[in-house]
Amino acid sequence: MDSVCYDETIDTIGEGNTPLAASSAGTPAAQQFNVTYSLAPSDEKKNDAYLCTDALAGEKHASALYDTCIFEFSDAAVRNALNHIQHEEQQHGKKIYDYMVCNGMY
Repeated sequence: MDSVCYDETIDTIGEGNTPLAASSAGTPAAQQFNVTYSLAPSDEKKNDAYLCTDALAGEKHASALYDTCIFEFSDAAVRNALNHIQHEEQQHGKKIYDYMVCNGMY
């Protein structure tokens, strides 16, 4: 599911309809990151770490919002759709975290 599908799913729910069940068939394999920065501090590394920290905080926030929504919907199909989106948000956060760890930013 990409961001366009997220928007379509949320729009479908907002219109009072039940979205189609999401498939996990297209789930990508774990990504390995190469070390981009040395252990020594640099302005580029500092700026990259700042941006990654901000992006990771955004993913955590989005995941938390989906978590709350999942518990508040009585329709199981909507809960499943939101749960799928939340899982994708968690995967985005995991990629950011892995990149940060690989580059000594976390």
